[in-house]
Amino acid sequence: MVAALPFFVISCNNEVSKENTPATETPTTAASFDGSQAVDLEASSLYWKGYKIMGNHGGTIALKEGNLQFEKGALTGGKFVVDMKSIKTTDLMDKGEEVSEEKANKDKSRLADHLMDPDFFDVNQFPDASFEITNSTAEGNNFQISGNLTIKGVTNEITFPAVLKDNTFEGTVPVDRTKFGIKYGSGSFFDNLGDRAIKDVFDLEVSLRMI
Repeated sequence: MVAALPFFVISCNNEVSKENTPATETPTTAASFDGSQAVDLEASSLYWKGYKIMGNHGGTIALKEGNLQFEKGALTGGKFVVDMKSIKTTDLMDKGEEVSEEKANKDKSRLADHLMDPDFFDVNQFPDASFEITNSTAEGNNFQISGNLTIKGVTNEITFPAVLKDNTFEGTVPVDRTKFGIKYGSGSFFDNLGDRAIKDVFDLEVSLRMI
């Protein structure tokens, strides 16, 4: 009886340990979805990042609406509308330049206003941008998504990679702004810009969480 006691105690401890161990969540797969899936606007995010010769700038922009269309796990479509008047600057990374917090905040506000001017996105005339999925291919939870991106009334087809994890699509979308008529500060169109040149391609880091 005494010899059996240690075994009994170990068995009880193992049972308690199993009960207290949290269950591991199974990562969401595309096969889990069928039909229309709304995007959670509050939990989703769009972060833009632009590049200069001497640094880079970044910030946020708000999604107005969005949905994804699935057919037995295959991503077949979807549409997103972006509020161009919501552009904010959160990061100013200029090489070799240190400024006060007050000046940095003023510079961020000034840049956001400039991005909304006709030089860039002309948000008064074009308050929305949109992206509509036309095709996708997938290998497991890794996707190649193609669709029509419309900025300033100009539409171009783009393709970018994305990963589905825990109900969320994440990916980085490279956008050549000059294809949408945004040529301000572009070395492809203007000479002698030097360090003031702004690169043609900016990145849009996308995180889209489905409800």
